[in-house]
Amino acid sequence: MEYRNLGNAGVKVSRLCLGTMMFGGATNEQDSIGIIHRAMDDGINFIDSANVYNDGEAERILGKAVRGRRDSVVIATKVFGARGDGPNDEGNSRIHILNEVENSLRRLDTDYIDIYMLHRRDYDTPLEESLEALNDLIRQGKVRYAGCSNFYGYDLAKALWISDRNRLARMAVVQPLYNIVNRDAELELLPCCREHGVGAMVYSPLARGVLAGKYLPGRPPPEGSRADRKDPRMMVTEVREESYEVAQRLVPLAGAHDVTLTQFSLSWVLANPIVTSAIVGPRTMGQYEDNLGCLGWDISQEALDEIDSLVPPGEHTGWGFNDPQYPVRGRPKA
Repeated sequence: MEYRNLGNAGVKVSRLCLGTMMFGGATNEQDSIGIIHRAMDDGINFIDSANVYNDGEAERILGKAVRGRRDSVVIATKVFGARGDGPNDEGNSRIHILNEVENSLRRLDTDYIDIYMLHRRDYDTPLEESLEALNDLIRQGKVRYAGCSNFYGYDLAKALWISDRNRLARMAVVQPLYNIVNRDAELELLPCCREHGVGAMVYSPLARGVLAGKYLPGRPPPEGSRADRKDPRMMVTEVREESYEVAQRLVPLAGAHDVTLTQFSLSWVLANPIVTSAIVGPRTMGQYEDNLGCLGWDISQEALDEIDSLVPPGEHTGWGFNDPQYPVRGRPKA
């Protein structure tokens, strides 16, 4: 297993991060613990969760799985989503952050959270208030690093500026959506990470199954799939015929590398030098084992160029503009 520093932070994390969104929901407790233990045995030391995943069950199962091995893993979890019906039971207010960190610590059965993340931007709460709350948790030893998810580039830049101005703990990592059919993060967010030494742990590297090739152009989605269940996030970000067509165009490229389409798509994400880790969220052990096959080989430059022609840098499927001056995959051209 290869490890990298989380941006400029001293902590080292595995290139693959195990996501727990399925655990306690689509994946039962026994199977979830089995996947977590297998990942740890394989050298994955980075595990991502959130207080809202399966009503807290994902955190509880994760805490149970790492009991006795807690210090060997870097756990990230998140706060923002609604955890009750009250007016202060969601968001990034100081009261909600301080309440929810205690609930996450209890479910995880731990004294500390390695990375505590704002799950999304709360525009009803001053960013200063959220950052000061995170800073206090770090000073108390309950949290070791701060992070954010689903922030735009300007949100991250503002957070870094506020932290520097007020001598608060800086964001160590950001968690954006990033995959072959949605490269929006390359436009501003990933360059901001590179410029300011912020780690990038990216989610949905397989576009919620689209880049596994399970969805075919002009065909109804497979029975029981997220698209078939009309998963709200899936319907907004991934259900596009253009994405299905791109996935099928990638099949021969994966075949030329003698890997599965999922392994090929994950390798593409990891080929971006700004990306620290890619989050994989397997539902089954078989999916986990397939995901692991993205490691130990390099995607060819020819394949990278072909992908750029299908989905230009900084764009997502459904668009077609390719600015030759834009840094390809977040790197300036010579």
